[in-house]
Amino acid sequence: MTSQSFWAAPYRPMFSGAALWALICMGWWPLGVRLGLPAPAFEPSVLWHVHELLFGFAALAVGGYLLTALPNWVAKPPEQGLILKLLMGFWVLGRLTTAMADRLPLSLILICNGLYFIALFGLLIWRIATAGAYVKAPFAFAMLALGLVEATYMTLADSGDIAASLSLARAVLIGFAILIATIGVRAVPAFTNTWRQHQNLPVLDLPYNEGLRVITIATLCCSAIALFLDAADFANVLLILAALSLLAAMPRWRSFGTWRNPLLFGLHAAFLWLPLGLLLMGSLWFYPAAYPMQDALHALTIGAISGMIMAFTGRAASHTSEGSLRAPRSLTCAMMLLWCAIATRLTAPLTAHGEYLENSAALFWCISWMCYLIALRPALLGPAVRPVLSGKSPKTRITPTHGARG
Repeated sequence: MTSQSFWAAPYRPMFSGAALWALICMGWWPLGVRLGLPAPAFEPSVLWHVHELLFGFAALAVGGYLLTALPNWVAKPPEQGLILKLLMGFWVLGRLTTAMADRLPLSLILICNGLYFIALFGLLIWRIATAGAYVKAPFAFAMLALGLVEATYMTLADSGDIAASLSLARAVLIGFAILIATIGVRAVPAFTNTWRQHQNLPVLDLPYNEGLRVITIATLCCSAIALFLDAADFANVLLILAALSLLAAMPRWRSFGTWRNPLLFGLHAAFLWLPLGLLLMGSLWFYPAAYPMQDALHALTIGAISGMIMAFTGRAASHTSEGSLRAPRSLTCAMMLLWCAIATRLTAPLTAHGEYLENSAALFWCISWMCYLIALRPALLGPAVRPVLSGKSPKTRITPTHGARG
């Protein structure tokens, strides 16, 4: 792999960088620290852990997804070369300064972390405005909002207000839930219909998906607003309603029928964690003694967010010479190990061996992302694939789901 080919498309440095950081940051804390490594210079370390998974790993993966989708939005070639090097340089600078947060002035940390979000927003909004694709502008503003929230999180952490920092992180989870619902409610059944058509199976009639998508997103947005206005009871009721609406709709997607296609089944399984995680998050607000909230949030962070990132970005590693998508064995192993990680992590509070299970979950996580990187390596070589996240479409248009490709 030459340096030039690595920077030929956004998904190459950004997907691989996100996966590598997912491996490193969990391997460092809690796993590495428990084995004797020095902790990050960010106290308490749990705030660094939350920050790096949300504003480091997830933010880079989402940025890579948006830049990978951008050519389809604006009918232009993908970003490459210097602009990608600058984005990745800004992102790496944020990781370094955050790991030394207790030794650096807050202003420097905020600037170094904000550069990635500002640059990504500027690039997206410039390309979108130039092409007149204003309907996609909310994605750019979502990244800018994430950067502003990150600055607030770091300011609260620096002031020692741990409770407020973690509360803000829960609000960020709702933001990621909105993004997953926005993309997933349309994409998952669309990819399913494309696969079913390739398999000569009846195409599912899903005309309600757009309405479901709007209702769910509106409910989640109202929940985030209610949380901001300190109306926590109302916010969590809305989370429960959003979760139930998704759970009611998913049976019509025929998720279990996709087991023969690990790539597609992994996408369904990851999306399932979204309503389950929202249901846990909302319900435990009213019944906090039933299960620890800080542990329940892993249903969203590991199950929904990380699972969807792996399932979506893993499509870049699944292109075959025929133009179809087929998950390599290492990617299938990666998704299975990620499911082991979430199952083990959620079981930990229920037993007397909680720390052992937490360590096991962290180990499953690290091996999972190692397998993902092995699967992704061939996609980092040679000419960049376009389209990246889709495979060859059947000739017949799939009307119920707008012809999205699987």
